[in-house]
Amino acid sequence: MLRKVYKFPPVAGYIFLSFSVILFLEFSTPPELIFGYLYVGPILLANWFLDRKSTLFVTALGVVLTMTNLLVPRFAISSSIAVIDRLITVIALLTVAYLGARFRDAQEEATRQKAALQAQEELARVQEDFVATLSHDLKTPLLGARQTLAFFDSEQFGAVTGEQHQVLSTLQKSNATQLAMVNTLLAIYRNDISGLVLQLSEVDLDELCAEQIMVLQDLALSRDLELVYEGCDQAFLAVDRLQLGRVISNLVSNAINHTPRGGKVQVHLFKAQEEFRLIVEDTGSGIPSQDIKRIFERFYQSEGARHAPGTGLGLYLSRQIVEAHHGRIWAANRAEGGCTFGVSLPEISIPPNP
Repeated sequence: MLRKVYKFPPVAGYIFLSFSVILFLEFSTPPELIFGYLYVGPILLANWFLDRKSTLFVTALGVVLTMTNLLVPRFAISSSIAVIDRLITVIALLTVAYLGARFRDAQEEATRQKAALQAQEELARVQEDFVATLSHDLKTPLLGARQTLAFFDSEQFGAVTGEQHQVLSTLQKSNATQLAMVNTLLAIYRNDISGLVLQLSEVDLDELCAEQIMVLQDLALSRDLELVYEGCDQAFLAVDRLQLGRVISNLVSNAINHTPRGGKVQVHLFKAQEEFRLIVEDTGSGIPSQDIKRIFERFYQSEGARHAPGTGLGLYLSRQIVEAHHGRIWAANRAEGGCTFGVSLPEISIPPNP
């Protein structure tokens, strides 16, 4: 910044004046008396206020004049000691110029990093504002529509026929799906910006799984599927109940949505060594082998579209949540047909976020 504040002509004048004084001292005294060290001043001035090319010129000029004094004013080299002393002076001048350049580079890099950090902070602030605005603009009409549909369904606006109830039920399911998609999108966007902040508490995983399975039973029945849950006792773990509930819901609903009618979805919770494992098995078509490793990537959808309908984000969000719990999530095809999704959570105490 100082290089922009100070104008070059005054600095060049100071450097010229310094060179004049040093030249007078050098050429008016015997070569054995070395004043070339004083060129350090002009070199530092040039390094601080002028550009690199000008600094190089000032340094080279100081070196040349320092060695020239061996011949001027006698036009003859006085002694080898004087030559060695002058060479040492030249090395000192070059060292100062090099260190000055390194210092300047470090300052410029620090300035760039500071500017980048400020830009990132500003971007984070803008993104947070954007998420808040987006959340309001997207969710408000959906929530309003949900409430209106509920009023119609409860016949608060007049009698509703059986066929109309069916239409309203379809609209309510569509509204719920859209709202879930918006919530998933906002959750992922927020996690990508500021990271997933867990609200940890001791949770009975068996109870949590049973609750999520109960909620999804109607969906399974509507598709003529058998949804079976096999839990385990003493499955207590420090987790974020809300977030882990999302994972269970995502995996089970994903299995239901991609299992043909008359099929079966099985959910198992058990303890293996020092971790708890949740396994979701279905009798669907499985996942193409080339998609197995990418199935948890954001927006990635395989040919079989194993993700939640229309988002490509459900499994990605599940991965975010599981990894935030220091766990792992995977998918594999079953030999007898269908697919298996697994989650493992280590039986460790995770300190809550401040």
